[in-house]
Amino acid sequence: MNSANLVVAVAIASLLGSAAALGEMSANADIQSSGKGYNGVVMINQAVGDGQQQVNVRALAAGDNAQARIKVEQIRDIILEEQIQLDANARIGGDAFSQGDGVLGINQSAGIGNQQINAFRIEVGSMPESLDDSGLAQSVAPSSINSGAVAPQSGQRQVSIDDQAFADSRGVVQLNQSAGVGNRMVNNLGIRIMD
Repeated sequence: MNSANLVVAVAIASLLGSAAALGEMSANADIQSSGKGYNGVVMINQAVGDGQQQVNVRALAAGDNAQARIKVEQIRDIILEEQIQLDANARIGGDAFSQGDGVLGINQSAGIGNQQINAFRIEVGSMPESLDDSGLAQSVAPSSINSGAVAPQSGQRQVSIDDQAFADSRGVVQLNQSAGVGNRMVNNLGIRIMD
C-alpha cells in the first residue's frame, strides 16, 4: 500500500492578550494585483495582528491502494480582549490571481486569534471507500465556547474581494479571508481517482 501521511500541528501561546493591553489596534491585510497567471501549486498565508494560525497543506498519493491522509490541528486557548477597539480589514484587489491554472490556497487574516486551514489531497489508484465521521470531522471548524469575542467590541471589521480577482482561473481555489477576533475557517477537499 502506498500512502502519504501528513500531520501538522500548530499551537499558540495559551493567552493571546498583547494587543488587548494596547486598548486600540489597526490591522490591514492587503493583496493587490498579485499572482496573475499563476501555474501549478501556490500557497499563500498573509496575517496581520496577533496570534494568527494559518496553514496550507497538500498531499498526493499514487499507486495500488493509494492513501493520502492529512490531519491538521490548531490549538488556541482563551483570547484576552479587554475592550479593545479593533479596526481590521482584509482585501484582495485588482486582478489578483486571475487567469491562473492549478491549485491555489490563500489564507488572509487581519485581527486577533484567527485560525485558517486549507487542506487538499489527491489519491490516484485508490480503492473505493465510504466517508466516515472522522473524515467529515476534518471538514468543519469545531465549535468552542472561546470562539470569537466575549462581548461586541467597537471598531470596523471588513473583508472584500475585487470583482476582477480570480477571474478566468481554472483548477482548485481555496480561500479563507477574515477580519476580526477568533474566527475559525476550514477548506478541505479530497479527490480520489480509481483505475
